[in-house]
Amino acid sequence: MPTSIETWRGQYLGVELRWFRLPDDVVAADLDALSPAERGRAAQFTAARRRVEYVASRAYLRRSLGETLGVVPASIPISPDDFGKPQHSGDVEFNLSHSARAVLIGWGDRPLGVDLEAAHRATHYIGRLAIVADVRSALSVELIAAFTVVEAATKAVGRGLAAMKGLRIEGVDPDGSICFASMHGQRKIRAMPVPVPEGYVGAVAVLD
Repeated sequence: MPTSIETWRGQYLGVELRWFRLPDDVVAADLDALSPAERGRAAQFTAARRRVEYVASRAYLRRSLGETLGVVPASIPISPDDFGKPQHSGDVEFNLSHSARAVLIGWGDRPLGVDLEAAHRATHYIGRLAIVADVRSALSVELIAAFTVVEAATKAVGRGLAAMKGLRIEGVDPDGSICFASMHGQRKIRAMPVPVPEGYVGAVAVLD
């Protein structure tokens, strides 16, 4: 039986979200849910923790997408886009983020990003980022929560840290989401914190 334990789910900004705690070890059921290429990559990890994170996160992602699409999880084609962001090749967009032995997975019909961080993560470096400070002020949230919102937004754009430098806030919507514009595209970005389990902070973002 799969060892991943889902303890929270929600839907925000039209994105289905699932949070689950990672298992202690890699199990056969999780490996069976992966593609042959993913099983090969998993075998290359020398650090046991990284191998568990990769296998369990991909297995749970594939099971979630498989249930949504009505197909066998291991058969779903997953490949990176031009910027290295993994995405399903059909009509379902997805993203995942893992931290401190937990993972947050999101999927929907638009480009999206999710971010998960341990609530106790050090914030010395991220506190220097101007866009993070701006989000903190606009949403009246803790610094680490503001960082997850920015991270989710950059992942929705799909260009990594380069996208962070091109973000600017356009306003805050009544539902508590924040609207960004980006120098990397014409589409607006909406992002918001999500109430993941205690000890973690999370966020989701979509391209409108």
